[in-house]
Amino acid sequence: MSPVALVTGAARPRGIGRASAIELARRGNDVACLDIARPYAEAPDHAVASADDLDGVVSEIEALGRRAVAVRADVSDEGEVESAVAAATDALGTITLVANVAGGSGPGFGFGPLLTVPPPEFRRVLDVNVTGTWMVSKACASRMVGAGVGGRIVNVSSQAGKRAFPLLGAYCAAKAAVILLTQTLALELGPSGISVNAVCPGTVDTDLINRDGLMEATIGQQLLQEIPLGRFQTAEEIAATICWLLSDDARAITGEAVNTSAGQTMV
Repeated sequence: MSPVALVTGAARPRGIGRASAIELARRGNDVACLDIARPYAEAPDHAVASADDLDGVVSEIEALGRRAVAVRADVSDEGEVESAVAAATDALGTITLVANVAGGSGPGFGFGPLLTVPPPEFRRVLDVNVTGTWMVSKACASRMVGAGVGGRIVNVSSQAGKRAFPLLGAYCAAKAAVILLTQTLALELGPSGISVNAVCPGTVDTDLINRDGLMEATIGQQLLQEIPLGRFQTAEEIAATICWLLSDDARAITGEAVNTSAGQTMV
């Protein structure tokens, strides 16, 4: 049987999750694609994938000759997470590779000066980015331990988890928490043969950032000036690092937060 991977935030077109799911399939893994695949009721303008997007990524993976299943869940909802992981396990087998990609920030999602961010939005950013990462990791790792198998987990943090950015205070706090969550899980799960790492993307050209033409605007040109490689990253580049950390080539690495920012952040 092929290894089974689960990717959260797997459906959004041009997103890191979708690129990761497809690359994992190309590398010979079966993939459970988890996504909320519906608008957030409290943040209807936040960029999300549709149910058709989720079905589409499953079809792409199946076209590569791998097994795939679509599971829908809000990662901040414990019941939905548990049901989704159980369904994916029933369909494909024990999940041993996990990519926690679901997250984000934006209008209605904690974006703005910290003195003006509504508390419900601040909590929402923490719930999706931190609590969701923890709950998916918990559901999958518990099954790995119960089955007596090792595995690998990669959490998507951000360069914003290592340095401050104005208007992104809630997101910075959440992504910093993801790094410490990663390190603690690495310590606790290491004896069970489970490695846990994080990736810290920089400014990635995805629809979540570029939906309003940010990359072509003045702010995009200003950002380019602080990136040594002189360009934004692609979702596929971040996915490549995620997939490497989930591979046997990274078997000696755990508890790390790897920058994938084209040099924009070097700490």
